[in-house]
Amino acid sequence: MSLPINFHRTFIPERRLLNSLLQYAGNGLSGTYHDIARATGIPMGKSNGKVPAIIDYARGMGLIHFDLKTKNGIRYPILTNFGRIVLLEDTLLSQPVTQWIAHLHLCHPSHGAAAWYETFVRGRSILGASFTIAKLEEYLKNIFGPGRNRIGPLVRAYDDDVALGKIDPLRKQEKQIVSGKAPIIRNYASAYAAYILQIMEDEFSGQIQVTVPDLNSASGIFDAASWTQSDIDTLLNLIEVTNSVRIDRHMRPWIIEKMLPSSEVWPQIYK
Repeated sequence: MSLPINFHRTFIPERRLLNSLLQYAGNGLSGTYHDIARATGIPMGKSNGKVPAIIDYARGMGLIHFDLKTKNGIRYPILTNFGRIVLLEDTLLSQPVTQWIAHLHLCHPSHGAAAWYETFVRGRSILGASFTIAKLEEYLKNIFGPGRNRIGPLVRAYDDDVALGKIDPLRKQEKQIVSGKAPIIRNYASAYAAYILQIMEDEFSGQIQVTVPDLNSASGIFDAASWTQSDIDTLLNLIEVTNSVRIDRHMRPWIIEKMLPSSEVWPQIYK
């Protein structure tokens, strides 16, 4: 299930706190929210604090998942393949490629965050490439119903280097918010390939082929990246060079064929 509209408790995804949680998971630890707070230093009061929000951000970003044993308030966070390589190679999530892959995860319709999906995927054609804060707030209220500050920290998360400020899927320019595209460059090829393979495994289990529109429908990946059809074609040409996928171009829509499991590609994303 996607994360609900208020999962963040108004907190932004601070990278240093995400790092502390990844280290906690990497050490195989488990506990209640207060146990996690004591072990990681993530602030947590008697009944409220940043621990639940940071856990949910990490889940929405595809960095951790929970062991099925989670019950009675005990959380068993487990690193995903993406989370494991981030902890090893980009421990503070400071590289733009890490933040872009985290962003794409957050926009996933079922594994990400509902507000992110509605803004970056479903809202892409409605909001356009430039819009006001008031328009975004009204758009989200129409979807989620009346409530205080439906945007929450969604815009601030990309406006602060403490969080995801190295990337610009949204950027404030005077009174407008402007959408930005995820870069299509050689250094990002393995990261995009790994995420596409992960989507295929999660959403099309047992299949080795999927059409480009079906992949986007299941994940929102291309909309969340603000890519046009020409951009997508360029991306697929780029990731094919990694030899982890093969692209069948005989007919439209193109077909992506899986050549490697995602588990073999995630460790390559910083090389």
